[in-house]
Amino acid sequence: MIIEFTVNKPKNWLQNIAEQFGVQLENNTIIFPSNLGEGFLRHYYLSNGLTLNYLRFNFIQEITFSRKAGKPVPFSPIMFYIHEKKFEQDMEDEKKEISVKSANGIFWPSSHINSKWKFPLNEWISNITIAVNHNWLLDNCNKVENNYVQQLLSSEKPFYLFEEITPQMHHIIKEIVEIIDNRQHQCMSNLFLECKTTELLAVYLEKLIERPLSENIASLNSNDVEILFHVKNMILNNISNIPSLKNLAKEAGFSESKLQKSFKQVFGKSIYQYALYEKMLLAKKMLQSKKFSVSEIGYELGYTNLSHFTKAFRNQFGVNPKSFSSKSKAHI
Repeated sequence: MIIEFTVNKPKNWLQNIAEQFGVQLENNTIIFPSNLGEGFLRHYYLSNGLTLNYLRFNFIQEITFSRKAGKPVPFSPIMFYIHEKKFEQDMEDEKKEISVKSANGIFWPSSHINSKWKFPLNEWISNITIAVNHNWLLDNCNKVENNYVQQLLSSEKPFYLFEEITPQMHHIIKEIVEIIDNRQHQCMSNLFLECKTTELLAVYLEKLIERPLSENIASLNSNDVEILFHVKNMILNNISNIPSLKNLAKEAGFSESKLQKSFKQVFGKSIYQYALYEKMLLAKKMLQSKKFSVSEIGYELGYTNLSHFTKAFRNQFGVNPKSFSSKSKAHI
């Protein structure tokens, strides 16, 4: 079953999804039919140009959500994937690991971008989405110095961002879920819900603002995004010997400067930062497996000088790989 939608008009979007599931929309809530599984989608209209969705379900039949690119609109969804169990999901023809602990825990696309979600069966999946009004956000951003978020939204060009969920965000999300699940004293819970939603958005944007400004935000379309994911795959498939920027740009058909700007716009890190980050994550997993020594991992990941590997690992995780390995073994 494929559920297709656009988000040009939030109210129409919610009603459209309810109709495709063959259920009634009641109190801005969709209860999924029992023949498909369990769960619900609940929508909250908040002030300050924000809306909040809470999606929680366990499907027993295959369901695919397909978000079609629509006309440019001054609002967009910021999706926080809050389930613990990791699984692979397709977005723009790219498989990625999605969970509260993954590098792709937060997904923020503009209305220009196609997206597709195919969920596993018999697994509880949760998602919180904040839909933000760009004009409201820009009004607030204009009160401070020029920053990445202000530049991103002012450009009115397509964008597609990933970010990690930090421990602080995770804590706020848990509070939001508790407010929704308890739903005692409706008036007070609505006030708390709006407060925590705004706090979560602020913490997320604070992290985005740390990204450096660029003179020109790369103009991206769906094909550009697909190419960038291909570049990302090239990096992951050659993690021990990362292709040069020149070769990556040639493969992408981009200039080196466009590739650098576009890659950072989509993935939040430069190509070098992203490759190093993924390399250190792999090193961490290899250490946790207890199958490799520190030197074996360093050499496997392309380090001829183990001190360079040790420094990179320490910068990423705050501990030397040897100490990390010892702590992991102590928990066996």
